[in-house]
Amino acid sequence: MNQNISKKTTENQFQITHKSGKARVGILKTKSGTIETPFFMPVVTKATGKHITTDDYKKLGTKCEAKAVICNSLLLSLRPGTELMKKVGGIHKFMNFSGVVFTDCGGFQASSSFFELKTKNGIHFRSPYDNKKIILTPKLAMKNQWEINSDVAMMLDDMTPYNITEEEARIAMENTHRWGLQSLEEHKKLREANNKQKIEERQLIFGISQGNFYPKLREESAKFLSEHEFDGFAIGGVAIGEPSKYMYEAVDNSIPFLPENKPRYVMGLGSPVDILEMIGKGVDCFDSIYPTQNARHSSIFTSKGKIYLDKGRYAEDFTPIEKTCGCHTCQNYTKAYLYHLTKIGEPAGHRLKSIHNQYFLQELIRKAKEAIKKDKYEEFLNDFKKEFVIKKKLNLNQ
Repeated sequence: MNQNISKKTTENQFQITHKSGKARVGILKTKSGTIETPFFMPVVTKATGKHITTDDYKKLGTKCEAKAVICNSLLLSLRPGTELMKKVGGIHKFMNFSGVVFTDCGGFQASSSFFELKTKNGIHFRSPYDNKKIILTPKLAMKNQWEINSDVAMMLDDMTPYNITEEEARIAMENTHRWGLQSLEEHKKLREANNKQKIEERQLIFGISQGNFYPKLREESAKFLSEHEFDGFAIGGVAIGEPSKYMYEAVDNSIPFLPENKPRYVMGLGSPVDILEMIGKGVDCFDSIYPTQNARHSSIFTSKGKIYLDKGRYAEDFTPIEKTCGCHTCQNYTKAYLYHLTKIGEPAGHRLKSIHNQYFLQELIRKAKEAIKKDKYEEFLNDFKKEFVIKKKLNLNQ
């Protein structure tokens, strides 16, 4: 009975509505409602962004909002803890966000300072808050995400850094496959224990393919996970500092072996050009700290490329970042004011610059979806790259 419910739900969970080449628009159903793909998720690691809150995400500017975000379930399980989340009714109520919430499993934290080691059973950490030992297993990763009550949980994976050997990559991939099946089984147990839950109220679970930057491993991982009843599939272990060429190859070596009828997710990607390129390959969702991290360093997205608001040329520039931009920042403040906030180290400057970069990405993806619906995506992509990339190079030489 449970297997039939799983298959029926999976078949109806995601529907592709438009295509232009390999680029596609779809509808993903979650317990918090439907969301149109492709979409970009701001990273709210600890239930907030840095210098930017869920209120800002709900109204980035004129008719624009972030409709999905992603949190870190490992860090949230340590503080404030999943028991508190359960008391308040879950992550949506806790941070006052009604959109779609993904939770990362915590595997990415293996690149953090509080990581200790990996074994076949899981990932060993020391809590950054009290130094308590934690072994993150598939069972614990699923429990955390279930109690946080996100819309989409991610299986536990073994993410590896760039430039490791093929043998090391294979060991991590095999860990990922074993942990993926254990995550899936544990997630089914949690659903069965709550058998009164309606199908439309259930938490989804996404698989994560690995394989580092070895083509055969990427293919093998995508094929293996695709055989199992995940609701969607992420391509993990990219955008971690590798040359762009290898990132694109890793995605190209994965996508053909992932199901066409389920959403595809490239984790950690936030560069405007890279996102559009990935949409052109058939990717449906993204997340990254890239737009806000850039904003905090005064690297600001515009339709003509990046500008750098810490440069003296903006000290007396009393125009918005972009005159045609509908974001809260451009509607209310000038480059001169943002330059001033930057130079005095005012946190409000980080907020205003972050709002602009987030708005820019959300609007860019909205325009990409319009182009797909008109079957003009390749033209849209090429036009954007001509303006953005050329101007970016000019700015870097100034």
